[in-house]
This record gives sequence, structure tokens and C-alpha cells, in this order.
Amino acid sequence: MTVEVDGADRSPTRGVRPARGAGPPRWVELVPPAVLLVAFAVMALLRPNAVRDLFSGTQAILVTAAIIAGWLLLSRLILPRLVRNAWVRVGILSALAVALVLVLILPAVRDKKVVETFPSAAPAAAPSDSTDGSTPSTVAAEDTAAPTRLGAGALTGIDHDATGTAVLYEQSDGAFVVGLEDIDVEPGPDYFVYLVPGSDRTEPGDQGVELDALRGNQGTQFYAVPDGTTPTAGGWTVLVWCRAFAVPIANATPV
Repeated sequence: MTVEVDGADRSPTRGVRPARGAGPPRWVELVPPAVLLVAFAVMALLRPNAVRDLFSGTQAILVTAAIIAGWLLLSRLILPRLVRNAWVRVGILSALAVALVLVLILPAVRDKKVVETFPSAAPAAAPSDSTDGSTPSTVAAEDTAAPTRLGAGALTGIDHDATGTAVLYEQSDGAFVVGLEDIDVEPGPDYFVYLVPGSDRTEPGDQGVELDALRGNQGTQFYAVPDGTTPTAGGWTVLVWCRAFAVPIANATPV
């Protein structure tokens, strides 16, 4: 139907947007940010130190700001342009919210206990008897020599709760091992164990030697020291470091 007004054609449907499929209710669109807010509130209640870590240094502030800015850009600008279906957008944001909770928040509120036995030294090569006149071969001989305990120090939290003992061992084959024994460290994401020259160090610096990711915030674990590093009692710090936010968690100087 066309209506003429003052000689001009005007369609009753002109300027009216075409009908679209019904989107999700408003409360559904609020689910993804609500998941993050609830998880953050639980972390703040149970682990206030973890919340402080988010704003405790330049790297922490940059990481936190990047996460917030990325979320806003994705939810407000990028996804609305790329994904027309509102239900799909809500699904994508919900999956992202759960991933952030699993990676950043859950490790800060969940304890993980790992108890290990002391690693065996590399087996020594022992000659075997030869019966055919050929050159004697070698076979692995089990090394039963006990490791030498070079030093030990109490693990102390750095703006975090931490107890336990850091022990420096030397095995019979000359390899060094750092033991974190009977520890109970406040949990968090992306913890790593470092061996740093000097006593009572609070950051790895350029000379810190990365041993491995912290396998459990509770229990007893042993970390091999890479070849070429020769730690001495009183001259090295065992440091637990949050790599994601660049903050110290706990340290000890075995003496």
C-alpha cells in the first residue's frame, strides 16, 4: 500500500527495521559478568592477599587492566559485530568467563597437596664380568648412597601465608636438589620455584634459576637444580614466585 502525501510516495514500512528473532532475556545476558563477579567475591573473601596481588605491581596492574579491557572490547564491540545471534554471544562470553575462573581464580582458592619421595641419583656404571674375552660392558649399578644435606631454612611468606622448610641437597653423583618439605603455601596461579644467588631474595632478577612450576602448595616436593648451577648453603635463596603477576609469594635461605 502506498500513500500519497503532497505528491510524495510514503510507505508505511519505510524506516522500520525488519523484525528479528527474539534475543535472550536481559538476565541471561548478565550471566557471564555475574560469574566473574561472584568468583571474584569468593576469592576476596577467602584469599584477600590474592586480590591485592592483582594491583601490587606494574605487571600485575597491566595484566589486570588488559583482562578488563579485553573483556569490554570483546563483549561490547567485537562480538556484536561478528556474531549476530545474541544467544551465541552469551554462550561465548560464558565460556570465556568460566575459563578465566579456572585459570586465575580457582588456583587462588583451591589447595593442592603433592607428596613426593626423594629422587634417586643417576645410577653409576659398573663393569660386568665378561666370559667371551670381549671388552667388558657396563651395567647400571643402583646408587644407594644417601644425599648430603647442605642446608635448610624456614619458608617464610612474603605478604602471603607460608610455612615449611626449604632444604638444599647434594646427591652422590654431584647433582643438586631443592626440597620443599612439609610446606603449606597460600595458593595462587602460575607459581614457580626459583633458586636465586644471595640470601633473602624477593625476586628472581636476571640471575635467578627457574627450577619448575610449583607442583603443589602443600606437601613435600623435590626440584632438580640444572647442571651448571652450584648452590651453597647461606648463599642462595629458594623463592616461590607468581610469574603471572610478578609478585613474590615465599622464600627461604638454606643455611
